[in-house]
Amino acid sequence: MARQKYKVIAVRRYSVEGEPGREIVLKIGEPIQPVSPSGSWTCPVLLDGLEPDIQYAEGVDAVQAIQSAMRYARHALEKCGLPITWLGQEPGDIGLPLPIDGPFGLWFQRRLEKLVDDETERVGEIVAAVLKERARKKRGP
Repeated sequence: MARQKYKVIAVRRYSVEGEPGREIVLKIGEPIQPVSPSGSWTCPVLLDGLEPDIQYAEGVDAVQAIQSAMRYARHALEKCGLPITWLGQEPGDIGLPLPIDGPFGLWFQRRLEKLVDDETERVGEIVAAVLKERARKKRGP
């Protein structure tokens, strides 16, 4: 599919480690309402500098189409194999977290969310304890 005109609603610029001056620009377009009531919304997504063509992510509504575009971008950036960086973070940290959902319904999604929340809290407590111990060692006995 050739490049077409669309209204860009979000842009993110990535660098490629070890390739000064190389940039990959993620552009997400405004979702396009389906022509027929039974059709899907589509959301243009372009990874300029990585892929030559606009892709179209689909969803049952505009929000899901945007979510699909972000999921598509994450997948494409991860599978390209390049050491992509964003805002000086470590390569691979592209700032597009994987949504937590699953094929088994709301109960399963909530269970996954709780596991993530619990693990985040646990790691936060470990980090706080390590920082507290470092501060104690700096002060001395």
